[in-house]
Amino acid sequence: MTAADLTVVKGHFNDIRIARWLAAVARPFTPEAARQLLDHGAHPGENLRIIEYQDKVAGGLCIGASLWYWLAPEFWRQGLMRRALKLAVAARFASAGPPLTATCHAENFASRALLTGLGFSLCPAARRMFFHGTQTSEPCRDYVMAPEQWHLLHPPKFMTGNLSLRPARQQDAPALARMLTTTGSGPWPESEALPGFIEEHRYRGPGQGLFVISDDNRRSVGMVLLTITGPRLCFLSEAEDIRYRAQVMDGLASAFAAGS
Repeated sequence: MTAADLTVVKGHFNDIRIARWLAAVARPFTPEAARQLLDHGAHPGENLRIIEYQDKVAGGLCIGASLWYWLAPEFWRQGLMRRALKLAVAARFASAGPPLTATCHAENFASRALLTGLGFSLCPAARRMFFHGTQTSEPCRDYVMAPEQWHLLHPPKFMTGNLSLRPARQQDAPALARMLTTTGSGPWPESEALPGFIEEHRYRGPGQGLFVISDDNRRSVGMVLLTITGPRLCFLSEAEDIRYRAQVMDGLASAFAAGS
């Protein structure tokens, strides 16, 4: 958010349909309040972002110690906030960090459904918050998302040529077991220990975890274990190893260089 956005944002926050659900927003939302909001977004760790759609300011979000957001009514029910939150939360969990909490008014059913649909977990205890717009304490519910939970629900996937890499799941165990016969020593387990190996190396954040390598026919041709000491590759056969090793290593190098 920049100063150029404040005129539109003031219009949003003076709309009762938006301000009704934002605890910290005063009514009327004055120019001074707008400047204070801009200052808040400049604090380290507080990422205040405008959501644009078709060159229009549709709303915004702030993701830092907690998550809050708004969307102009003319953009409701188009899936825009879901898309924006997926991008923002994925960026938030691209590096190690604590769980993320979002708080909704108990009667804001649209927002509560949005968070639930993204995989946020409802905290069991209800609580009350002071809403500046109504000058009253009102019922709210907290929703929380842990990094591991996000990565499990929204696993990364990237391409390198005609190959795709995605985090391994327990369903992949039979296919991965066929690759173990081609390995010598190294990090790879015995076939019977593979389920535990998959769980131990389940993707928990960038730069680590066990990935399945698939070709453009969705055939599992290899696996790669990402560790802090570098990737270890294993393929279905020597032919796949010769054909794909350099391609996978180049793809990994590009992904890490881009911060993926």
